[in-house]
Amino acid sequence: MRVTTITGRKLRLLLIMGISAIIAGMVGEAAALTRSEQNTIRVFHQVSAGVVNITTTSIGRDFFFNPMPAEGSGSGVIVDKAGHIVTSYHVVNGSSLLEVTLADGSRWEATLVGSSPSSDLAVIKIEAPPEQLKSLRLGSSKNLRVGQKVLALGNPFGLGQTLTTGTISSLGRDVRISGDVIIHNVIQADAAINPGNSGGPLINSDGEVIGINTAIFSPTGSSVGISFAIPADTVRRILPGMVSIWPKLVSWALAVILVGVFLWWFWRKIQPRGL
Repeated sequence: MRVTTITGRKLRLLLIMGISAIIAGMVGEAAALTRSEQNTIRVFHQVSAGVVNITTTSIGRDFFFNPMPAEGSGSGVIVDKAGHIVTSYHVVNGSSLLEVTLADGSRWEATLVGSSPSSDLAVIKIEAPPEQLKSLRLGSSKNLRVGQKVLALGNPFGLGQTLTTGTISSLGRDVRISGDVIIHNVIQADAAINPGNSGGPLINSDGEVIGINTAIFSPTGSSVGISFAIPADTVRRILPGMVSIWPKLVSWALAVILVGVFLWWFWRKIQPRGL
């Protein structure tokens, strides 16, 4: 009976072949994803924890004027470790109760801090520990280009942590969102946006928030590939005034001073001059 042994040379050859097969498998798996797909996956894992689901409760009246609670949903973006969240004004308008669900599944009661109805933006706040809050970085919307890839994250139809991708279709749009409210200079994109996405972020390939999704154009109420977002530069400009009362107080103080100076100047002008 003949016994076959594996020599050191054969063993090394088998090890090399095994390692080569593993590397080839890893390369093949990576090659199956395009560079754009790899970027999308990376950005999603980078920013998804900073996107929240918002559940709203408002009190209406039935035919007999009995109170009837009604629920709605939207999305939001964590902007700092203090728990401030940017969302759409129409998501929280008229709500008597706000609840935020973080990416880890924890739920927190939220309060409305400030709003800008003319820009369809609002800020709400939760008292969550800073270590549970992943704040996202506001980018610049000044140098955006038509055709640029964008990602939209949100809570469409109550389905949290949903990602859609698309491109910027147009810039500088004026959109009427309700009644006489017209938002100027918005971003138009073709990423699929549905009810519940409002208030969620529009993200660029670097993981920066370049807009806050606000509305869709649709005859059916569902996505037809035309969505609109408030530019990040607009958000950055009005965010301090929504978060803190001091900018408003300073603005009012300056306005009062200017009016006082004007009235003093005008009074001096109309006084008769002495001989």
